[in-house]
Amino acid sequence: MSQMTFLTLQQEIAARARLDLNKSDQATLVKRWINQAQEEIWSKYDWPWALDREVVETRVDKTAGTVSVSAAGTAVTGSSTAFASTDVDSFIQFSSSKDWYKITAVGSSAALTLEKGYVGTSALSAGTYTIRKMFYNVSANVEKVLSIRQAVSPAKLTLIPFRKFDSLRPNPESTGNPTYWIPFGYDSSNRWTFTVYPFPSVAMNMEARFKKKVTDLSADTDVSKIPEKWHGTVLLDGGLYRALEYLRTTFEDKRSEIKNAQFLKGVEEMISDAEPDSDYHPVIQSKESHVGIETFLQLPDNYG
Repeated sequence: MSQMTFLTLQQEIAARARLDLNKSDQATLVKRWINQAQEEIWSKYDWPWALDREVVETRVDKTAGTVSVSAAGTAVTGSSTAFASTDVDSFIQFSSSKDWYKITAVGSSAALTLEKGYVGTSALSAGTYTIRKMFYNVSANVEKVLSIRQAVSPAKLTLIPFRKFDSLRPNPESTGNPTYWIPFGYDSSNRWTFTVYPFPSVAMNMEARFKKKVTDLSADTDVSKIPEKWHGTVLLDGGLYRALEYLRTTFEDKRSEIKNAQFLKGVEEMISDAEPDSDYHPVIQSKESHVGIETFLQLPDNYG
């Protein structure tokens, strides 16, 4: 079966379900059903064709120069500092306190703004500081990060839930080569956010491997990222069973249930087809000649 465009899928479903694509309400529903079927297939497995990778570049701490801030103030003035727009959303710690403050704006290389006022009872003048990148992001098209690794140590970073991490390291300070990554929801741009531990002591490229978000089909010429051999079977069945459910008027009408079962069976076949081969092949051996060695297939002792 060759690949099917979005329009071809619409026409096929409309023909089989006897719907009229010239009626805008029915055309809208058919388009929605196809995208819903695609989303359902996408969610069932970490498909090889849905995987991708990207590099996340870490940043080292900034400590150059000195800073001043008034009691309860949010405006920080620097001397011999190099504040930059990339410091927005990073955190700053002053020599007078263990507290961390989120940076919400950078006005110049010597001026930045804090999210909350400085908690010191008196002003800090010409104090030392640390600006640290606490959280990193991946692109907006990432549905789920599967793994992160860095080549400096080298190490595949170990995933640890943030609640467990917080119970072990309530106020993490260590720097070095990261060995753990801790997911922490989404940012305002709907991108995955995570932190690493220890915090990087050198700039490095971390490779994030992930599953991409599914992209809805919209233009008539669009083609699903699902491999074309499944277009006229599983993807089509997923849209068609929704159409039959829409047309169902009696409890005795089982067409949608039958088509849904066919769709789910097709998804199982897709998963079986997508699972990697371990390249393992059992070898037939005589039990007698391999005493004490466990084999998968054992033959009678008198086997030649």
